[in-house]
Amino acid sequence: MKPKPSGPRIKRPAVSAEEREAFLRAVGDVKPLDARDRVAVPPKPPSPVRVVELPPEVKLTPEVDGSRYAARAPGVSRTQIAELRAGKVRAELTLDLHGKTVERGTVELRQFLFEARKVGRRCVLIVHGKGLHSEHGAPLRDAVLSELLGPLSGLISAFASAAPIDGGEGATYVMMKGHR
Repeated sequence: MKPKPSGPRIKRPAVSAEEREAFLRAVGDVKPLDARDRVAVPPKPPSPVRVVELPPEVKLTPEVDGSRYAARAPGVSRTQIAELRAGKVRAELTLDLHGKTVERGTVELRQFLFEARKVGRRCVLIVHGKGLHSEHGAPLRDAVLSELLGPLSGLISAFASAAPIDGGEGATYVMMKGHR
């Protein structure tokens, strides 16, 4: 849709009677078309997939303590990780991925983390389950951790397995980087 020009509208010069007669003689017995011969093309609908550029990956330092895990970006202290693991930093938003496929879960995880960063959330909780009802361990948890350590690492400053009250090994706290 073109924006309308601002300012006064320019009027066409008036056509004299002589010019009108000359035009009609030039076109002869041509008749106007009954209808337009063009089909109106509707505009393309907006894409349902929003293309979001990932920030550059950051090398996170992983820490494993038995079945509990954590990782931190440069500049994040071990004390901050300990507070995160203990549940002292409360999650502001929660994403529950129970029952999702790995593919669907990773798509939802990306959308969720982008939105959380956009609205300025500092800590979020990702509930992925422990994989007790899966034949192959915890594929969704593994996929979430892989995404956090890889492509999504530029969005976060740290993550750790949740405190037992928030799901323990079946959930992960994620500390978000500030929105820039």
